[in-house]
Amino acid sequence: MKTLFVASALILSAASAMAQCRTNHVTVSDELHTSGETLVGTVTDAQNAPDSSFHLDGVNYVVKVDRVLHGKMLGTDTVTIFSENSPEKFPMQVGKQYLLFVHLNYNRYEIDNCGNSGLLEASAIENAKQLKAYAKNN
Repeated sequence: MKTLFVASALILSAASAMAQCRTNHVTVSDELHTSGETLVGTVTDAQNAPDSSFHLDGVNYVVKVDRVLHGKMLGTDTVTIFSENSPEKFPMQVGKQYLLFVHLNYNRYEIDNCGNSGLLEASAIENAKQLKAYAKNN
């Protein structure tokens, strides 16, 4: 029953991202192994970011790292995560806590909107053990 609840919560948390997703949805297991880090973090700031040679304009989110569930961050308690203003955008709200599968792309951390990142309260995954158990079965 608990596994069903976690699965349902992950599906719901990714629903808004899937509406804009142009590719197939990534499984939790695949994303856990392809992301650099998986963490729980709280967004503390959001600032507009101009165009660069690698990205459209977007938003830089400052995220306080509450817990690292998989991988290792660069020895910091905050991380800046970029979200491009495009259909692949992963929007976040200041003050909200998220389960984030973080990918490094052109020296910027990003979140895949076709992945499994989302509000922590919707995910029901609180620790690395729950995350790994869910990923192993899916």
